[in-house]
Amino acid sequence: MMCPMKRFWLLLAVLFGLSALAQNSKPFAFAGASLNFQWIDGIGLTGLLLQGGAYNLLGDATLRGSIGLGLSPTNYFELGLDVLVPLDRNRFTPYAGAGLGFVNFTGTSFLGLRGIVGADYTVNSDIGLIGEVAPVLYLVNGGTAFGIQLRFGVNKLF
Repeated sequence: MMCPMKRFWLLLAVLFGLSALAQNSKPFAFAGASLNFQWIDGIGLTGLLLQGGAYNLLGDATLRGSIGLGLSPTNYFELGLDVLVPLDRNRFTPYAGAGLGFVNFTGTSFLGLRGIVGADYTVNSDIGLIGEVAPVLYLVNGGTAFGIQLRFGVNKLF
């Protein structure tokens, strides 16, 4: 049986921790959509990405996953997983990161390694706008291809 003084300190620690969580209004997750403009070896593709992720998973890092469908000029399918690190913590937050992407179009599969530079602008406590550029090195059919992505989107913060 725990002595009354230990119970008091344990209860005080739990209440302090809960009050700290209640005061932290910073969102911990997001879900959203982005327009994605990309070029792979000179071929231009436009698509819609659905994205979601969580903040502060690996220290300050954000983990983001995405799934996309091509709109023009051809249909394509895309999957992505990125780690993003904020360079500042304000309403306007620049970030940098890296990720893996998989793109399949015209029967060809591309596995991409990308670097990411972007910014997140928090409109209010629920909405964030993002813009980013990502140079990509694709591995395809035993060779390589170079690509670049431009992404503009909106996230719902939770």
